Amino acid sequence: MGKPAALDLSVTSPHNPLTLLEAGVTTGAAAKATEERKLKANMGKCADLGWLCVPVVAESYGVWGLTARDFFSKLGSRLATSLGKSKSVVTHVLYGRMSMNLVRANTTAILSRSVPPPELQ
Repeated sequence: MGKPAALDLSVTSPHNPLTLLEAGVTTGAAAKATEERKLKANMGKCADLGWLCVPVVAESYGVWGLTARDFFSKLGSRLATSLGKSKSVVTHVLYGRMSMNLVRANTTAILSRSVPPPELQ
């Protein structure tokens, strides 16, 4: 049996001024920067507790960070074994569900910040 893991879920934007230039050149640059920031902030705390620190980062346009992709691959393998399904099918379902959750969360965030036109107020 492996170590317990602390999943740090984050959504970041490639439009963030801190990563904008790199994100314009390299797909996933904003996710990578957020993963690195999360690891730096949490690795020590997790190590003290004997946990793995797993930043699961998605960019607002749907690109997943490298650590997230690795996590989904490992999780897909374990689920496939326990369910008796193929890894590709299980991993595809994981990505589909996580992506839909991301779309829903983005929609909720956008709608909660938008101001309705005066005629609808």
